[in-house]
Amino acid sequence: MKGLSLTVLVASVILLVACAPTVSQQEYDRMSNELSAIQGQLTSLQDKLAEAETWKAQNEELNKQYDKLKNEYDTLKANYEGFGTEDEELNEQYDALKSEYDTLKAKYEDLSTEYEELDTEYEELSKQYNAIVETEIINEEDVEQAIFELINQERKDNGIDELLWGKNIYKFAMSNSRDMAEKKRLSYSDYGAYQQVFWATGYDNADSIANAALLIWKNEQRYEKTFLNTVMVYGAVGVYKSGEIFYVTYICDYFR
Repeated sequence: MKGLSLTVLVASVILLVACAPTVSQQEYDRMSNELSAIQGQLTSLQDKLAEAETWKAQNEELNKQYDKLKNEYDTLKANYEGFGTEDEELNEQYDALKSEYDTLKAKYEDLSTEYEELDTEYEELSKQYNAIVETEIINEEDVEQAIFELINQERKDNGIDELLWGKNIYKFAMSNSRDMAEKKRLSYSDYGAYQQVFWATGYDNADSIANAALLIWKNEQRYEKTFLNTVMVYGAVGVYKSGEIFYVTYICDYFR
């Protein structure tokens, strides 16, 4: 089981356990605003990435012009040095081309510097973009599996047989999680077996949600009866995601 300190959990995520029956409108609005901010940031990142690609293409084109003009300059300079300074017409051509060359060189250097800065920003924005995308693709099935596997690992570590997946129990667990999402509060299923619920948001992956859930559950008095009960045979985890919040219900029983 992955280690996860309670301090980091409290600092980085929003946890609401069974002892808190409701969520305030202020807290709900805050989470909605955070989601809107992330969506706005994602749009901004995409615009900046497109801008970086445009600058990159312009830089490459200017680089080609610079190389071409430099070759012309070098050729004319060689001719000029061969004829000396007596030919005024050649001298004027040389000065004009040198001026154009110097102008384009300065522009190239300025644009190169600007491109390097934008390219650095592009790399950083790409990392932020990938982090946002990875956070958004966590699905309910992964969370269900991660929690169930972690529960069975706890049982195995304590010398207890692992639970089998209960298909019928799962229907009740899923129904309860959906009901919590609709009511926006933690509540238990009418199914009369051992069960536990959890509500969380702000995690990066399914494993972190599983570890957080088990950490909370292990600090409750009924932990051993619910998770380390030697009589229990079947278990299931139902996860329902609403917005950025994961509603979790765990049920175990003697029957499937």
